[in-house]
Amino acid sequence: MAGTQLNKLLENEIENYLGIPYLYGGKNTWQEIKKESSDYKQLKKNKQGIDCSGLAYHLLDFYAQLRGLGSVYEHLIGTDNKRGVRRVSANLLTSHPNSFPLISISDIQTGDLIRLDSGKHVLFILENTGNLIRYIHSSNKTKIRGVHSGEIKITDPSKTLNFQQWNEISLDGHQYSSYFNPKNGDAAFRLFLFKQL
Repeated sequence: MAGTQLNKLLENEIENYLGIPYLYGGKNTWQEIKKESSDYKQLKKNKQGIDCSGLAYHLLDFYAQLRGLGSVYEHLIGTDNKRGVRRVSANLLTSHPNSFPLISISDIQTGDLIRLDSGKHVLFILENTGNLIRYIHSSNKTKIRGVHSGEIKITDPSKTLNFQQWNEISLDGHQYSSYFNPKNGDAAFRLFLFKQL
């Protein structure tokens, strides 16, 4: 399947998640969450939602299957060396043995992850055009809450992501890049499963 067709299918899947509330520990698919309601306030009231690692897991799984690599279930190791969405966290998705760090901003591609907040948060990369990185995540620390997209404008590719221009603002009014700290292990990561892509 061609790259643009793959990205279109991935974007269609992402559309289903947009607007779902953030819920710590939320790991269900959009189908399971929206079975009850599609209304944001109703979902929030009924404690239906998804957290960052749940969203990343499901999007990684969808993307892996589009690429003909099978389910990530077989490849991701979670807590206690067990598998499945309920066993993963942002830290585990962006750690050995599941993934490896990327050296350069230019290496970032669709399906990669950006680790933030010392491994407490993760973004799923939709695309890297060279000048702009588009991502999706589920957050309760940004002005826009729940599942939404964001962008990082690449102003100097020789510097790390915290020196680029992020379009999101945190709840306390700072640029969202303030949550990206390479000294604490924050970086872009790729699943070993996607190493050959």
